[in-house]
Amino acid sequence: MAIDDVTIGNGTDHRTGFATAVSKFCAQASGITVKSQGYLSMATELFLNGGKDTSVYGLLGYVYFEIHNKQSSDHTVDSASCVQYLSTLSADGGDCYGTEHHDTKGGTYQVGNNQVSYHALANTVPPQQDAINKLLYDDVLAAQRVNTGAGPPLNPWPLDSLNGVLPIACHSHNDYDHDIPLFQALSAGCVGIEADVFLVNGDVSIGHVLPTIGRTLGLQYIQPLKAIIDHNGGSVYKAKPTQSIVLLVDFKTSNTGTLDAVVKSIDPLRQAGYLSRLENGVFVEKAVTVVASGSAPFDRISTGDGVPDRDVFYDAHVDDLGAEDYNSQNSVYASADFRDAVGNPGSASLSQDEVNTITEQVGGAHQRGLIVRYYNLPGDYVWEPLEQLGVNRLNADDLSDTARLPRL
Repeated sequence: MAIDDVTIGNGTDHRTGFATAVSKFCAQASGITVKSQGYLSMATELFLNGGKDTSVYGLLGYVYFEIHNKQSSDHTVDSASCVQYLSTLSADGGDCYGTEHHDTKGGTYQVGNNQVSYHALANTVPPQQDAINKLLYDDVLAAQRVNTGAGPPLNPWPLDSLNGVLPIACHSHNDYDHDIPLFQALSAGCVGIEADVFLVNGDVSIGHVLPTIGRTLGLQYIQPLKAIIDHNGGSVYKAKPTQSIVLLVDFKTSNTGTLDAVVKSIDPLRQAGYLSRLENGVFVEKAVTVVASGSAPFDRISTGDGVPDRDVFYDAHVDDLGAEDYNSQNSVYASADFRDAVGNPGSASLSQDEVNTITEQVGGAHQRGLIVRYYNLPGDYVWEPLEQLGVNRLNADDLSDTARLPRL
């Protein structure tokens, strides 16, 4: 984890480090008496960088603090001592510290001979308890188990943890395969999130090669997105309320019912007024724009057949824009497989031919009012060159790499 507060996004944003998190916990815990055999705990947000350069790599996570009083008498927390004990853990070799260590979880400062333990443990997942930036008495924090089945990824959802996140031009590719679907994409600041769906028993289930039965688009994405937007007063990103996100739904089945099931699945967002739509021939942007890709039927989407509210748009083919009448009334994205549409760079830089191809494709898409994205990139090293050439969304597989991208 980052020790000091860090600047990310090429100087356009910042994240909390361990030292600030320690100060926050100790200030709240100061003066609190922990009874014999009792606990005092709290989780708070911080930047987890996996030991890499904090300016270019990392993602928002948590540190779990715990004071365990194992002695027969009460223990009253002193703020200065609390900071001293926990700060010691960030020193080299500071996983465990104390005259006689009897704990196995690590991240422990031992006060005395197995008398009082001060713990600090990093976790990518929020706790089960209502203890984010709140003290939890007489209980030990337990991490949530991420749900990649029939339910939201997290429950409870840490609605205030992302309040300070600023959006960036990243697209969370195959988001459902990330460790914490949706949450990590939003903690990175992505404005594009992708879910692949199959028609299963009249609903759409998520999966790449095969669907996970019961893991529906509604449970994994629509319900939590609505809760987030409700909580934020109408926006996904509280720090930038005007920023819309794209929910890219990649159709893995071409059955007529797939579009019908998607239209039905997104109805909670529709009823709340959160979906972008075509109104009297004009695109009206709202908190979420649904874009259909893969085997989605362009003809039905472009005419509104089965989409009476005109709130599903198409992912055009940026390398074949003449194939259909793609425009800003029926499409939002214009995407392509980079290696098919441009080529496979033989070095760490784009060739002039590749630059020319991208420039031509981007220009054609922008003339139609479309957002350009390439997937199957040769590597994240092409993000900056693509951005300079006008590519609007940078396809991200490792969301921690997005820390280097400037905020929008």
